[in-house]
Amino acid sequence: MSVWDDFQDLVGGQQNASIVAIAVSFFLVIATTLGIWLLRGSRSKGRAILLIGLNGAGKTLIYSQLRYKKEKHTVMSVDENKGKLAVGNGNKPKVVDLVDIPGHDSMRSQLIDKYLPSARGIVFVVDSGSFSKELRDVAKLLYSLLASSLTVRNRLPVVVACNKQDIATAKSAKLVRQMLEKEIDALRTTRAAALSDTDDRTANTVAVGRDGKEFAFGDVLPVRVEVVECCAKPSAVAAADDRSTDLNEVLDWITAQA
Repeated sequence: MSVWDDFQDLVGGQQNASIVAIAVSFFLVIATTLGIWLLRGSRSKGRAILLIGLNGAGKTLIYSQLRYKKEKHTVMSVDENKGKLAVGNGNKPKVVDLVDIPGHDSMRSQLIDKYLPSARGIVFVVDSGSFSKELRDVAKLLYSLLASSLTVRNRLPVVVACNKQDIATAKSAKLVRQMLEKEIDALRTTRAAALSDTDDRTANTVAVGRDGKEFAFGDVLPVRVEVVECCAKPSAVAAADDRSTDLNEVLDWITAQA
C-alpha cells in the first residue's frame, strides 16, 4: 500500500469519527428538546386565573377593578364572574380568563372542581383585616388547594393576596405567611393522624410539605406560593384610569403567568 493510500485511510477514519460525533450531538439536542417539551406539556394548557377565598375577602371587587378599571357595587356572589383580561405591555397583550369563584362553601367546591382543570394560576384572596378570626377556615381552604393532585400535577402557581391593606387592623403579608404556615402545619398533623386511623386515602390528594419538617410554603414544590399585599378599594388620590391601583403586585403576578 502506498503512502497516498495510507493517508486516505487516515483521513477517512477521521471523517467517520467526526460524523459519529455530529450524530451523537444531534441526538442529544433532540432528546433534550423533547424532554423539555414533554415536561412543559404536562402542565395545564388552560389560561384561567381563579380568584378563590372566603366570603367577604374582596374577590369580586378585585375582579371588577381588574376587568372594568373601576369599583363596582358588589353583593355576595351566587354565581361565578368570568371574562377576558388583557395583561402585559406592547401591541400584543396576553389574554387570560379571569374567574371570580363565590365564597359560599357548597358553591365554591363545585366551581373549583369545574375550573381547576383549566387553571393557569390561583389568586387566593385573604381579608387581612379579619384574618385572625378567620385563620382556621382560610388555612383549611388553602390546604385543600395545595393538597389537590390537580394543583400539583399542573404545577399551578398560587399567590396569596392579602387584601384590605387600607384597614388599620390589616395583617402584613409577612405575618399572614407566618400564621398560615403554622396553622397549615397543625392541620397537616391532624389530617395525617385521621388518615392513619381510618386508612382513608384518596388519589385526588397528595401530601403537603415535607415529612418530619415544619410546614413552609417553600416546601410545596413544584407548586410555587407567593404572598403579597393589595387593596381592591381604590385610593382617593389614584388616577381614575389606573386599573392597577393598589393591585400592582397582583396584576404583575397575573401578567407573569399569562
